[in-house]
Amino acid sequence: MTIQPEAGTRRLRAAIIGFGLDGSDNQQRLSTGDQCILVGGSADTHAEMLETMLRLESELERLGQGLADVTPDQLAEIAWRIDSPELHQIAVRLGGELARTGQKFHECSAEELTEFSSGNGLI
Repeated sequence: MTIQPEAGTRRLRAAIIGFGLDGSDNQQRLSTGDQCILVGGSADTHAEMLETMLRLESELERLGQGLADVTPDQLAEIAWRIDSPELHQIAVRLGGELARTGQKFHECSAEELTEFSSGNGLI
């Protein structure tokens, strides 16, 4: 939990944020879902990210879980089922870092989780 001055306690929400960096047509693309936010990219890249986002959210809904409710191992399995090797790699990396540091998902800050899942900027 995060304490905000004057705002009280606020619970952080899990989300996947996807950035497309190959847009060159001056179009601004933004798509949001219940668990994901997608920004940028060419029309093709954004469409691919959107399809992955929709498959992920559909699978989470089918399981009756939110993104914050699944373990990194479960997320890796979901990513495998929805054919997202990139998401699978992130989930495996996140799970490995949590195991290496002996931390639990809900004990980590948003900054720590971002660092763990990015492999120290190696994505």
